[in-house]
Amino acid sequence: DYVHSLTEINLEKVIDENRGLKVLEENARTVHDYYRGGVQEKAEGERLMKEGKWEEARTHLEKSNRLLQVVLDYFPKDEAYRNLYGDHVVIFLPNLLIADNYLKLVRIYRQIKMEDEVYWASREGKKFLSFSLRSVKTEWAFQIGREFEQTFPKREGG
Repeated sequence: DYVHSLTEINLEKVIDENRGLKVLEENARTVHDYYRGGVQEKAEGERLMKEGKWEEARTHLEKSNRLLQVVLDYFPKDEAYRNLYGDHVVIFLPNLLIADNYLKLVRIYRQIKMEDEVYWASREGKKFLSFSLRSVKTEWAFQIGREFEQTFPKREGG
């Protein structure tokens, strides 16, 4: 199984491919609109996290997950490169993006003292990570997996 390197597939490249006119949830019509909107919301959430604006970042990452889950209703598998139309090809990783969002949400929930949400976000994140890895192997996915393990190390004896 080929593993796509971080230099080949990474968040910055995904965000760059989906820049442009902002996709609003209420205006999304095609699967590509939902994917692009999900990536744009993720980018905004990432930016706000760096600024320490936890509540605002949480809203954008949760919205990103909602948009990306619509995509998964139609295309449940991640693909390193998906041809959208004509010769337009993009990195297409909705499951991995959702997993990464949940990893970020775990950090945010801890920061804003929403401990009850931490377990569920971790569980969902690991689930979407496994869906992604079933379709395509990326260093990025393995990195997210390691971060989940560091956040939630396996308990001794159980």
